[in-house]
Amino acid sequence: MKLPGVVLLSALAVAAQAAPSVTPVTAAQLPAGISFKGDFKQALRWTDAEGDNLVVVSTHSDDNSEYGSNDDLYAVRYTIADGKAQVRWNLHDYVHDCGVDHQATFFRGAAAQVTDLDDNGTAEVWMAYRLMCRGDISSDTMKVIVYQGAQKYAMRGETKDAGGEGGSYGFDPAFMAAPEAFRAFARKLWATHMADSPDAELRAVE
Repeated sequence: MKLPGVVLLSALAVAAQAAPSVTPVTAAQLPAGISFKGDFKQALRWTDAEGDNLVVVSTHSDDNSEYGSNDDLYAVRYTIADGKAQVRWNLHDYVHDCGVDHQATFFRGAAAQVTDLDDNGTAEVWMAYRLMCRGDISSDTMKVIVYQGAQKYAMRGETKDAGGEGGSYGFDPAFMAAPEAFRAFARKLWATHMADSPDAELRAVE
């Protein structure tokens, strides 16, 4: 028979394994040789089975495009060894040539989250964001992207509109084949942010 204290300790151990130790990094603290495009938003550093890791998140807006406005968002993950950084993956998404209301932004609190939900020693890196180009109150494109190592998983759909309609999504085949814990975490992210207002974006860590 398990004692209640043992059960509690086991639960705490599982929770700890699902959240690797992560250190926020400011733009000024980025290692030498690491740059970013546009405006710095966030960087996180952690260690897992693949070594010393760093992910850097940034966005860029250009309102002077010939055919409309351009908005880009970026997330780049590096591994660092012997003082040298190597790119492991690079996420780039965008809204280009938009002549109405526009935005490409990470939701506040939903960029560069790091977990180890399947407890295999290799962290997952999560990002959730909005792509908007519209002149009305309709829904925007919404995505939740996660990488584990080099494997990418994507959840794509739409935000809720101003009237509370929408919010549908679908998982890509890789995500459907992933552990159920991944999809459960993604659904929670989606439910948290699908009704966020367009200005609910990630603010920079100075």
